[in-house]
Amino acid sequence: MNLNLLATFYTVVMNNSFSIAADKLCLSKSVISKHVKQLEQELRCSLIQRTTRQINLTEEGQFLYERCAEIFDSVDKCYDFIDERKDIVRGKLRVKMPAVLEFDDFITDTFAQLLSTYPELELDLIFDNQIGDLIHEQVDLVLKIGALEDSSYKCKKIKNIGTYVVASPTYLDRHGIPVKPSDLIGHKCMNYTHCLTKDKWMFIDDGKETKIEISPFLQLESESLLTRYALKGMGVTTTLDFITESYIQSGELVSLLDNYTWKTELYAVYPNNAVIPLKTRKLIDLLANT
Repeated sequence: MNLNLLATFYTVVMNNSFSIAADKLCLSKSVISKHVKQLEQELRCSLIQRTTRQINLTEEGQFLYERCAEIFDSVDKCYDFIDERKDIVRGKLRVKMPAVLEFDDFITDTFAQLLSTYPELELDLIFDNQIGDLIHEQVDLVLKIGALEDSSYKCKKIKNIGTYVVASPTYLDRHGIPVKPSDLIGHKCMNYTHCLTKDKWMFIDDGKETKIEISPFLQLESESLLTRYALKGMGVTTTLDFITESYIQSGELVSLLDNYTWKTELYAVYPNNAVIPLKTRKLIDLLANT
């Protein structure tokens, strides 16, 4: 049995792409196709049915892929075990996260600690608010703020993140201080474009969720820029604790509706592999234990 053919077949199916498999195995796409055809000839059956957009497995192909997954996961576990005994973490770690997390000292300090501890590791950061297809995009881990949709990926809660409603003292002097969520109606609100509840801000009132529909005069994809505009007295906005707390402490911003605001969560999301790569586990451990 030619294990190289099995490795090619497994890589193609795992990534749902002949092109990605070619890149990962440092082979040409034509060689990848030749390997799969050769394996089918040896097994005397069809394994893959290709279309223009996706790869479909035959019943025999599905069976073979599942067995290959067990084999190669075991091999990965052997390599990780040996590397772990030597405390070696290497390769490229691709992490996707919302751009706003670049302002979170906890996250940036954790990345710095990881790279300092493991100098043979390369970190590739991708700024994106969507989880996407981790396998196809070759992403090892995603940092996700907020509730998780149903997913086939694994996830681990990293920490809580406080949310604030803020405005500057000069704005409040001109427009008054809202004391309950409904008071926001009529205020000059600035909204985050990717807010999960769109133009409805969510609050907790007497233990129950309540949503206030606002009419934002400004919508931006940058939460940090919304905070800067709030500092200039332009209006009221929602923001996250790591962006705003220093401004609240200095008095440059005022925290509003504290009895109604709530916490969100930060999650680490990663592929549902039988064996989590050592480099991914090291980052998760640092994030969870720092």
